[in-house]
Amino acid sequence: MYEKEFELDTLDTGTMEFMKWLIAKDTNSGDTLIVVKDYLDNKYVIMFDKSIFKDVIIDYRDGMSLCMTCNTDDCGHVGFAICLKQNYDRDDQVVF
Repeated sequence: MYEKEFELDTLDTGTMEFMKWLIAKDTNSGDTLIVVKDYLDNKYVIMFDKSIFKDVIIDYRDGMSLCMTCNTDDCGHVGFAICLKQNYDRDDQVVF
């Protein structure tokens, strides 16, 4: 029987969670699994994942994103971080 390790286990789930985060940010609702704590452009993002109750650090290295918590480049945290970076690059600012 297959059991997911945590809710944000794929890039796609991270992308979907980012969309929920954007909506929640715009409507002042708090119904998201991710809380962005800190973002330094092209360096890192620190977020809190409510599904595992841990801070997660995504490190941007040579244009690639690496989740230091999951030790992979294809978890949901990375999917979320990629979308966050694209949003930041487009808007040239991030407001948490």
